[in-house]
Amino acid sequence: MGFQPRFHDKPKVTFLGAAGTVTGSMHLLEWRNFRFLFDCGMEKDRKPGPREAEFPFDPALIDAVFLSHDHSDHCGKLPLLEHLGFRGQIYCTAPSKDFLSLVLRDTVRIQQQEARTRHASSPANQHDAFTLLDRCVTLDYGKTHEVRHDVKLRFHDACHLLGSAVTELELGSEGESFRIVYSGDLGRRSLPFLPVPQPLPPADLLICESTYGGKIHDSPATMAAKLHEVLSDTIRRGGKALIPAFSLGRTQLLLHYLDTWMEEGKIPDLPIYLDSPLAVEIGRVHHRHRGRLAVNWNTFPDRLTVLESWDEAQAASFSPDPCILVASGGMCEGGRIISHLKNHLDDPRTSIILVSFQAPGTLGAKLLEKKPSVFFQGRSWNKWAEVHEIKGFSGHADHDDFLALLGPTKNSTRAIRLVHGEPESARALAKGLTEHGFHNVKPVKKGESFTL
Repeated sequence: MGFQPRFHDKPKVTFLGAAGTVTGSMHLLEWRNFRFLFDCGMEKDRKPGPREAEFPFDPALIDAVFLSHDHSDHCGKLPLLEHLGFRGQIYCTAPSKDFLSLVLRDTVRIQQQEARTRHASSPANQHDAFTLLDRCVTLDYGKTHEVRHDVKLRFHDACHLLGSAVTELELGSEGESFRIVYSGDLGRRSLPFLPVPQPLPPADLLICESTYGGKIHDSPATMAAKLHEVLSDTIRRGGKALIPAFSLGRTQLLLHYLDTWMEEGKIPDLPIYLDSPLAVEIGRVHHRHRGRLAVNWNTFPDRLTVLESWDEAQAASFSPDPCILVASGGMCEGGRIISHLKNHLDDPRTSIILVSFQAPGTLGAKLLEKKPSVFFQGRSWNKWAEVHEIKGFSGHADHDDFLALLGPTKNSTRAIRLVHGEPESARALAKGLTEHGFHNVKPVKKGESFTL
């Protein structure tokens, strides 16, 4: 194992994932004889290898995991952590625990499918995912919980996803204390669905995401206008609009705005089909916790048809009339969207509308390239459908949001380390925060450590 247990009198954080990229969030905190993880995310494009190479530490020595939210790039390796010996607690909010049971089940299933295609075995299993839930400790926002002696935890609403949390840790006592804040993924101020995020607490060390550093999201009005144009052109051609969307968070946000804007006459009124069994279950969790949302949540509006089976999905895909088809697979790397792309990518009447961040190398990113064809599923496909990108549906803070949410603490935050961002975005945010008056702001590299 890369990290051997020893006593650390000063808190030490090692950045093990989402360092110089936007996937695989995992950061190890060592202090005294305690070892904690901020998130335990799955990496995209992870290479097959021996199980012991998955973690540069012994999972059995981890005391607890502080879970920011349930996107797989923040929680997807929890079953493997469990399988390899982790027996500590997972601290999260109540909605996050509800989502976790669904997301981990789906994540393990996908990992097992990937392993079979490689003629390999998948170490994590459904039992690992299930037993983790028994050790979830749920906390309300703003409540202080003593995790261990001299280790106090508070969650704040990150407003990125229902139940998402900013983690605030107080280490030590009055004689010598340290405050570490981990942003997780921060939400938007200008896209009403979740509550408006509040400024972050001051910290000796702030570990902050930087996904959209240097970038500004479109306003809802601009998004509606772009979508109106794309849908109107699609209807005129007699085609369909395919929208790949992540099942957790993005699909619920998208369905809310599609229905709302149709009711308001801002976009054409079309039938909406949802092809994502996981998104349906996640919608029910939203319904249970709808009091935490900033909107009146309608899980299944009248114009929405849920596609329950493969046959129903194919019937909708080949139906003759224009419609909107929302399917799982936000970056088109898997999920139900694949079958619809195979059906329609070479149809010039079709519009493919990308509403999520498309990581470099993913099929979604390749669809955006100005090339006549794209390779996936073992063959080359003609790219005759129109491909559009509408960026404003992101649940992530943009550059102006970062400055607003971090700004009030510029004189009381000693150091900031930027994670969960491509190098260009992290550098842009570091520059913006430094110009805003912050000191000691740096993007991190994988494996790099910071000692307070």
